[in-house]
Amino acid sequence: MEKLKVLKPGMVIVDKREEKSTVPSLLIRHGLSVRFDMLEVGDYALPGDILIERKTVSDFISSILDGRLFEQALNLSRVSANPTFVIEGEIRNGLRYFENVNAFWGALASLIYDFKLRVFFTNSSEDTAALIYVISNRKKKIEEDVWVKPKKKKVTVEELQISVLTSLPGIGPTTAKRLLKALGSLREVFNAEPNVLSTIGKISIQKSKQIHELINAKYSGFKSNQQSKIDGF
Repeated sequence: MEKLKVLKPGMVIVDKREEKSTVPSLLIRHGLSVRFDMLEVGDYALPGDILIERKTVSDFISSILDGRLFEQALNLSRVSANPTFVIEGEIRNGLRYFENVNAFWGALASLIYDFKLRVFFTNSSEDTAALIYVISNRKKKIEEDVWVKPKKKKVTVEELQISVLTSLPGIGPTTAKRLLKALGSLREVFNAEPNVLSTIGKISIQKSKQIHELINAKYSGFKSNQQSKIDGF
């Protein structure tokens, strides 16, 4: 990988797709040295090999519901020693999209315990900028870091299999590995009956039935303005 910049305290590399956000201009106003680049992973690269993915609450909720969240977390943790999520906005506004708010807290717990990510909550772009400013200016034992532009590593079949299963509500990486190890393939997991999923995956029979129902549900396209839901997800 090509060395691009020596990151000292007070320096931030910002993904070019964040230029339209108000955060970069606020960082400059705080006195930080901001440089724009096209990051393949993350939105803000800071000293100390800290890579931040900034999400609004609505985007965070959407990424849980459509299964993108854990793939993004996996990519972030592959290229940074300190992968970080900053979730911006009023959390209560997002929780109303869940029939069962445990899905939200479960996803959050998985980010922290399974993917070893740092997670911060901010109320506004101003708060996000203030947080990044403080993190960027932290005193470290090493005076400077050579920042290397993150590039995605080649994904293995096993990682893709786990990513597919963790896109299902209620299945984290540990459960995904347990199911794959016992059943041998994604096909066998998808063909498994609820009682098998419950026993092998060590998840409740109710959750197993919901997963089984989701896997076997017919796709209805966009015929209805109402999003079909499965109780408990």
